[in-house]
Amino acid sequence: MRSRILPVRLVIFDVDGVLTDGRIIYHDDGSEIKAFDVQDGHGIKMLQRAGIEVAFITGRFCRAVDHRARGLGVTRVYQGIKVKMEAYEKIRRETGLEDEQICFMGDDLIDIPVMRRVGFAVAVPNAVVHVLPYAHYVTRAPGGHGACREVCELILAVQGLWDHVTRRYFEDFRS
Repeated sequence: MRSRILPVRLVIFDVDGVLTDGRIIYHDDGSEIKAFDVQDGHGIKMLQRAGIEVAFITGRFCRAVDHRARGLGVTRVYQGIKVKMEAYEKIRRETGLEDEQICFMGDDLIDIPVMRRVGFAVAVPNAVVHVLPYAHYVTRAPGGHGACREVCELILAVQGLWDHVTRRYFEDFRS
């Protein structure tokens, strides 16, 4: 697994079931609510501080996803994508990265084609059973509850970037 993680320069996350627990809550007016894990968001920020890019590809469209992405500084956001390979190919062309340099984290059938292409494919334990054989790694934490953070920390640790990224939290700031 180490050899799959070392080249990673971009992590692409699915949203529903990965960044969220997959539940959709509707208001009376039809608008949606999604709950995102704060620790997952911090993991994404740590990846970015380490120079690893982040993108979102999701099959649904929800303004909350745009809001979350803006808050995290994620600029590559593809929503309402029914064929995720198309968005994946666009990202790959724009970044100039090879498949081996990309990690994708998914949970459902729509994610399998991308999972088959990337160098490091990740699934959450609550993924549909058909997805699990395509994952190089299955998180301990479920989607929406720390799974993304787990992957972010794993990548940073394997690449030897953990200490660099977290140093500021452990430094003694007393004067």
